[in-house]
Formats: sequence, structure tokens, C-alpha cells
Amino acid sequence: MSPFHFDTLVWHWPIAFYLFFAGVSAGAMFFAVLLKHRCLQQDAWRSGFVQAACLVAPLTVMAGLGILVIDLTKPFHFWKILVFYNPTSVMSIGVMILMVYMVFMFAWIAMVFRQPIDDWCEQRFPVVLKVTGFLAKHEPSLTGLLVILSLALGAYTGFLLSALPGYPMLKNPVLPLLFLISGLSSGAAASLLGGVLLKGNPDGKEVHFIHKIEIPLILVEIAVIFTFFVGLVLTGGQSKVAAFNAIGEGFWGWVFWLGILGCGLSIPLAMNLFMTATAKRKWSYVAATATLSLLGVILLRHFILYTGQMTIA
Repeated sequence: MSPFHFDTLVWHWPIAFYLFFAGVSAGAMFFAVLLKHRCLQQDAWRSGFVQAACLVAPLTVMAGLGILVIDLTKPFHFWKILVFYNPTSVMSIGVMILMVYMVFMFAWIAMVFRQPIDDWCEQRFPVVLKVTGFLAKHEPSLTGLLVILSLALGAYTGFLLSALPGYPMLKNPVLPLLFLISGLSSGAAASLLGGVLLKGNPDGKEVHFIHKIEIPLILVEIAVIFTFFVGLVLTGGQSKVAAFNAIGEGFWGWVFWLGILGCGLSIPLAMNLFMTATAKRKWSYVAATATLSLLGVILLRHFILYTGQMTIA
């Protein structure tokens, strides 16, 4: 049996990238909010890491939606999923969360970059100043709702897979939590990588702040992965079969042990701990750690999607 082609396969790699991009966007926005309110305050817009997060978040969520539209059976009818909502459909609820999330995301980005926006629009489009002033006035509410929506979007990527009937591995209740945590981790990594590429200081306070959160986040992700598979094994039956099929011998077993646990989690954790112990962080270390973390999350999305469909109830 091919690891990418088998009889029970319904969703393939475009869905994995859709789930990845949605998680990155949610995580990038979450960390942008934390950087502004817990680290940088009013000068947040000047930080290369906040700028990177505010670029990554809209680009990835729009890329994810683009992939979803292209993968539809009738892509030219995509507007229907944006207009007609079914409250009993996980896909429909997810699209609704995405739409509302994007509204608050762009509003928050405009609020954070109010100063350069106002400077540019003051003589050209003075009405924009009223809009940014209104957004700044309601900053606490906008920020709180954006955090809730970003967390909901990150968890939704796990709930979406549970919509596939008959696959015991995808019905695991830990899956939404796993996808939420890995999405936050990928958002942090994307913000770090984008920040150093935008000439941000690799030893700046933003990097130190993110790494303080990223280290326990990686440890929690490892614990959740362990819980995910222990739950499958203890459930028994086809759930146990699905677990051993996923992490046993074969292509996806190697992806799990070397790609996800090794390159995606253990090495970034070790490098983060090393950078924390040393006096100075270097560009190469920050970029390499972030790249490996992103690779690990991409592999995790593909691993869960494909191995989850290999075993049916």
C-alpha cells in the first residue's frame, strides 16, 4: 500500500496544507497580540517580529482559503460556502470562524499600525483617521475577541478532521488540542523566522519573550502527542490498530519518529534550551530552530491526515 494512495483515502495533501496555514495564521496573530501587550506596548509596530506576524497571518489564512477553494469539486461555486451556512456542518462552522477572524485580524493590524497609517493618510484620505481612531478606542474588545477567535481557529483545524466518519484515529478528543498547540508553535516559529528575515534583532527582547513561551509549548505538545496515542491504545479495537499502523514500521513511522519527534520537536527544544543557556542568540540559530519547527508542524498535519484515514472502524 502506498503511503499517499490507498482505498480508504478521502482527503489528501491540499487539506493538510489548508490545516497548516490556518494554524500558522492563528498562532502568528496570538503571538503578535502577546508581543504588543506583554513586551513592546505602543512601539510594537516598529518591531520586525510584529511586522512579520502581521504579514504571515493574513497571507497564510488567504493561502489556506485559496487551497480550500481550488480543492472543491466545483471551485467556481466557492461563494456559496461564504454566504450559506449550515450550523450542523463542521466545515461551515469553520468557514464562519475564518470570516469573522479575518475581519478582526485586519482591524487589529490597522489599529497596531495606526501611526504610520495616519501619517500616510492624513493629507490623502482623512476619513481613514476616523476609522483608526474608532478602532483604537475599542482596542481592549478587539484584542480580546481576536485572541478568542485565533484560539478557536487553531482548535477548529482538529475538529475538521473529526467530520470524516468511520476513522477511529481522527475521532480522538485530544486531536483539537494537539492541532491548537502545534498551530501556536508554528505561528511563533513563522514570526521568528520572518522577524529575523526582516532584519529584526535575533537577540532582541521579542525573541527572548517568544522562546520563554515556546519551550513549555514544545513540552506540552510532546505530552499531548503521548496522550493522543496512549488514548488510542487504551481504547483498543481498531483505535489500537490505527495507532500501531501510524507509528510502527513503514514510511509514516519514520516520518513520526524522525521528522516530527526528532527534527520538529526534540532538536528545536534542544536548540532553544541552548540559546537560553548562552549569553547571546545568533541569527542562524533562531532561523534554523524556527525552520525545523515549521517543518515538524507540516509533517504532523500530513501524518495525522494520512495515517488517520488508513484504518477504518
